[in-house]
Amino acid sequence: MPTIIESRDLPLIRKNGANVAVLANTAMLGINALQIERIELEAAAKTSSFEASDAERFVYVIRGTGHAHVSEQAFPLNAESVLWFEKADTFFLEAGADGLQVLLCRAPASE
Repeated sequence: MPTIIESRDLPLIRKNGANVAVLANTAMLGINALQIERIELEAAAKTSSFEASDAERFVYVIRGTGHAHVSEQAFPLNAESVLWFEKADTFFLEAGADGLQVLLCRAPASE
């Protein structure tokens, strides 16, 4: 049976310099398969670094623009773009002038 979770029921936390809503994790799914966070940054805001992980990770841009900074490189982020990270990548996100909203997905979850 499908489960609908309303946005008002999602835990919202301040993490890595951003507002983060956890959309899926081990506790919600009952299995360590996937973790999804919606990250919202105001204009010109930056997150703290997301450290290298043993999990596969990617960012999907919902709205706004910005950059993902990996090592010395900056990768542009635009609405509906996807950036896939290698497991060894440490990165941070920086919002453009209109802010940035992304989904950060990890498999398996690394809570």
